[in-house]
Amino acid sequence: MAVTNKMFSSRTIAFTLAFLFVVIACVPVGVRADEWRLPKKEKYFSPNKKYHLEVTPKKLESQLKYFEDKVDNKKSAGAVHGLKENWAKGAFFARSSDGSYSRKSQFLLVNEVSPVSAIVSNDGKYFVTFDNWHSMGYGDDVVVIYRSDGSVIKKFSLEDLLTEGDIETLPHSVSSIEWGGDHYINDSDGLLVLKIVSNGKAPWESGAQFHELKIEMATGRALEPKRDLFPQPRVFTRVEAAITNDSDEVSPDKPVCPTTNDTFDAAGASRVSSEQLVANVRERPLPPYPPIAKAAHAEGTIIVEVIISTTGDVVCARSLTGNPLLRAAATSSLLKWKFEPFEVAGQRGKVVGTIAINFKFPDKDKNPTSSRN
Repeated sequence: MAVTNKMFSSRTIAFTLAFLFVVIACVPVGVRADEWRLPKKEKYFSPNKKYHLEVTPKKLESQLKYFEDKVDNKKSAGAVHGLKENWAKGAFFARSSDGSYSRKSQFLLVNEVSPVSAIVSNDGKYFVTFDNWHSMGYGDDVVVIYRSDGSVIKKFSLEDLLTEGDIETLPHSVSSIEWGGDHYINDSDGLLVLKIVSNGKAPWESGAQFHELKIEMATGRALEPKRDLFPQPRVFTRVEAAITNDSDEVSPDKPVCPTTNDTFDAAGASRVSSEQLVANVRERPLPPYPPIAKAAHAEGTIIVEVIISTTGDVVCARSLTGNPLLRAAATSSLLKWKFEPFEVAGQRGKVVGTIAINFKFPDKDKNPTSSRN
């Protein structure tokens, strides 16, 4: 199932995290992506050690208090009371000739509690923070590029950088998306290089492979367009010959969607070919690949019969053929399609016809790290 920031409400996510925190806190073995220990002050040095960023996290009463407040939509969730500007803070330092470091600037960070990690450029002009405490891969601040004075150049969500299909291929843990490896800054070219997991393994696992996505530091401009980068199950439409059924019974009742393969109640609907249906499509959201079907490597074409109203809305859809693991996803998707109204005998009319949805995995012989347009 494609993962986006809008998939769940913040209340649902917070409630889930609060529950999972209680569960995981009772388990002696920690999960790497979901170690919700209270964040601590951290220093991040440039490779040449001339500069460093010091991150001071928001002070929390406890992890559980933070999640409880998130569930209740309280302002400044989990914060220790009585502190001014209780938010994640940064300070930028430069090394002096005597080897000591002096503070050049201090500022609030975009992250509420704390980023998970950060890197600093060798020339001291930029730094970049990654992810959020307790929830890697989510939010609009998964990657934030700053100038050394704390001003923000650009912030990114994963959806800004990757397609939904590519995000789906990334390893997911209880509350995080394990998307990145050892990112770095190419000082000579002024580029941020993001190392994004490309073969579904967690970044620290043996055999993990990465795609390097480059972003111009000064402008925050990605040097390659967003497109599918990694092999993934595909879903696409295909024109099929219309399937007719001479035994269709005509009923004066309002159209309904039968749960069995009984005939449609398509009273007053004119049957049109699949070619005509596809030609009139205005919006066609494609279904996510069902997780159970992915696990079973189920593929194939689902033929779906639809009834379309005089306004171009799909009022009913039923699958006629295809793998049972894929049928529900195909019919649910087609119920969201929109069509230009059809003309029947010179006026808008209700129509019935079939459309094919094809579910397919990538070519297993292809290199899993190769890009695909």
